[in-house]
Amino acid sequence: MRTARTASWTWARLRAAPGGALALAALVLVTAFLAAALPRTVEGYEDAALRDTLRRASLPDRSVTATLDVSFAGVRVGAGSPFRASSLAAAESAFRSVVRPPLALDTAQTVYGVRNAVAASATDPGLPRPTQNRDPRATLVSQAGLSSRSRLVAGRMPAATLGERQVEAVVTARTAKVMGLRAGSAVHLQDTTGAGLAVRITGIVEPRSPGEAFWNAEQDVLAPALVSVPGQPGDDPEYYWHFTALIGQDAAGVVLGLPDGARLYWHHPADIGALSAQDVPELRDRLASLSGGPDSTRLRLLTGNQDITVGQDGLAELLGPFAREREAAAPLVLIATVGVGSVAGIVLLMAGGLSATRRRTELRLLRARGSSLTGLCARLLTESAVVVVPCAAAGVLLALLLVPAERTAASLLAGALVAAVAVPALPLRAVVLTRRVGPEQRDDLVQTRPSRRRTVAELTVAVVVTGAVVALRRRGTTDGGADLLTASAPVLVAVVGALVLLRLYPLPLRLLSRPAARLRGTVLYLGLARAGRTPSATALPLVAVLVALAVTSFGGSVLTGVESGRDQAATRTVGGDARIDTLTTLPEGLDARVRRVHGVHGTSPVRIETGLSTIPAGTSYDLVVVDPARYAALVAATGIGAPFSASTLEREGAGPLPAIVSPGLAAEFGRTTSTVQAYAGATPVRTVAVRDVTPAVPGGDFVIISAAGLARAHPETAHSSVQGATALYVTGPGVDGRALKAVARAASSDLTVALRSAERASFTSSALQTGARRVYLAAVAAGAGYSALALLLSLMVHTPQRKALLARLRTMGMTSRQRQWLAVLETLPQVLLGALGGILVSLATVPLLRQGVDLTALAFSAAEVTGVSEAVLRTDPLSLLLPSASLVVLACVVLAVQAWLTGRRGEGTELRMGERS
Repeated sequence: MRTARTASWTWARLRAAPGGALALAALVLVTAFLAAALPRTVEGYEDAALRDTLRRASLPDRSVTATLDVSFAGVRVGAGSPFRASSLAAAESAFRSVVRPPLALDTAQTVYGVRNAVAASATDPGLPRPTQNRDPRATLVSQAGLSSRSRLVAGRMPAATLGERQVEAVVTARTAKVMGLRAGSAVHLQDTTGAGLAVRITGIVEPRSPGEAFWNAEQDVLAPALVSVPGQPGDDPEYYWHFTALIGQDAAGVVLGLPDGARLYWHHPADIGALSAQDVPELRDRLASLSGGPDSTRLRLLTGNQDITVGQDGLAELLGPFAREREAAAPLVLIATVGVGSVAGIVLLMAGGLSATRRRTELRLLRARGSSLTGLCARLLTESAVVVVPCAAAGVLLALLLVPAERTAASLLAGALVAAVAVPALPLRAVVLTRRVGPEQRDDLVQTRPSRRRTVAELTVAVVVTGAVVALRRRGTTDGGADLLTASAPVLVAVVGALVLLRLYPLPLRLLSRPAARLRGTVLYLGLARAGRTPSATALPLVAVLVALAVTSFGGSVLTGVESGRDQAATRTVGGDARIDTLTTLPEGLDARVRRVHGVHGTSPVRIETGLSTIPAGTSYDLVVVDPARYAALVAATGIGAPFSASTLEREGAGPLPAIVSPGLAAEFGRTTSTVQAYAGATPVRTVAVRDVTPAVPGGDFVIISAAGLARAHPETAHSSVQGATALYVTGPGVDGRALKAVARAASSDLTVALRSAERASFTSSALQTGARRVYLAAVAAGAGYSALALLLSLMVHTPQRKALLARLRTMGMTSRQRQWLAVLETLPQVLLGALGGILVSLATVPLLRQGVDLTALAFSAAEVTGVSEAVLRTDPLSLLLPSASLVVLACVVLAVQAWLTGRRGEGTELRMGERS
């Protein structure tokens, strides 16, 4: 019976206020969709990034390879020989039985076979030799499936060995063309006996599918390769051809007679579509176990070969940079997720609180008629659940249908969390409002004194925030170890800011109320008086606005930090907006011609001598010889290192040359005179300043001295090449790169031109970085949307009372413009408090968290991270000011329109509405 009465009451309430129910349903639907879509979006871009990394890698790099080296001393003969096709297939079956999920292999592309461990020299005089006395080298390969994977062009397929020193083979058409081979040709390879191995070419084949693993797992199977021979510096390069001949499986044993024996191999390309980013840690553990753990032991026992090994390169090496990049980006994504989730949760609580506040009279009447808190809470809980639960389920279902991903548990949990926050919001607020039966008491924000419980709670929050900020600054996000506490640091800082502002908010209102009372007009006084009568429960809307603004500005700071980090890295790599350098010295007059190029603001010729060492410590450093005035201007223009005055490097009288050195050399040199071994001769120097970085040396230790001082110290070489500039640094944001390259080409063909714009463009975004940045863009957009919604909800709390007041004032003769100003002034202090608080909190958040948030993983890929790669949080003025200004404008427009509509509807209607509310 009680259930029936509750259901009837719930249905009656929903029919009586369909607008509020539909608004709550829409809010829950959107929030549940966003909450459920977020983990699927993160999973989707991480999986796409992993699969993109695997697809772009070469076949050997994305494979798991087992090898077994065999020599004459350890080989078995007869049925147990490892060269037999059945033995190779049995070893392959044993490998597959050892492999466990999440490691997934593309079994259709598995390749196994035998080859000689070291390429053997081919002594035939008719073979091509790019360098005289450099014989070609050949590899004999025996792989299962040669007949099915290739198409015969000429001749026939190879048979078994013709004798102890002969074997038949086929080559690809490209190999035959380059090496001058045809069906019937013979190639003689040097073996361990000295008698040689004759390889008879019986046919020419073409691959049926050149992209298959059969033709790409082993190098140079498709076509020969030109290999360079390492030599001494200054010597002419030497080359030789390396090619591959394919022999039958029955003839694999002949490979054992070639130098260094034979190598058996089993290549297993990864099944790209079956791997996911969340499985990468476990996948790396499986690969490590195969390389040197329990799975490696099992493989050796099953195959009976104790020397079989699984390489630590290939797929295992490829997953390392991806895992590090993912682990570094995950805490940053978690920070954005926690921020947006907190704002959404606060808005859901505000929606429930708004509904309870508007229904305060109804709820108090029910309590006055004998309804218990438990019964009232049960009714309201049912009412909320009827609306919230289906909408949350619908939002999750939409996310599952629209956002593709493999896992659904996180999305279901996120949707359930949204429902768990939204359902009890109305009952809990109603309990707070009706827990005491009696006349309603005023709860003005200006008059109410904070209780001891509130003070203790605020101090507790402040302590928690301090701990979170300290933990984030100490541990940082570079190790992927950020937890929910550290990820909540921006939100907690915003909460503390809201608490502080609420403490300070009554002070300016009290100070402004007295002078406003002396004015002749009533609008300002009434507006301040109404603002002072704001209930103290407005803390939640203020927290929502501040948290939303903090999340928005923090997301903007992240994106700005990424772009700024790339700009700085490009500038530090080049040393300016452009750089012209050479291995010798710059041509005469190049400096003057470059200064005439469009967009050039300044130039700085620099001589850089690398590879110098201190005595006796042997510390390696670079000597930088500069024009002090022009180099100081370069440092100031690029911002690389602290600026210095040109007089710093000027020597007064005789003695050692003043030098600017790196911190490492400063500790070694001290303040005493040291000697640098310049190409012009030994030069005494004295440390006068220390700089961490300098434009001419992207990384490492350095010594900077004056070119004029070096010329005076060694006048005998003042005009020789040992003191000439080797690089010319150019500044100017609008440098014409094409014209600069044309000037360099006209001056000398040995000059190299590096442009900052080209270096900046080389920083490409991986799929993982692109996905993470999209999450931050979504966080900025969602934060802005929820901040606007929080503001609108806070304005709607007292809409009926505001309309009734404006209607009464109209009956007293107040004009339409005055009513609009009054509506704006009544709420403007709270809106300004939220906007200014958001700006102040955002300004405080960036420096507080900058030390603990490393954006390098979002700015640079693993291959691009160098000593000059660094990205940190940067304050973004646009994301700092635009959301706050937009909230103020939105509030003013909404309140002015509301006042205008009140005047058009008539006093009677609004007053009656006010009476009922």
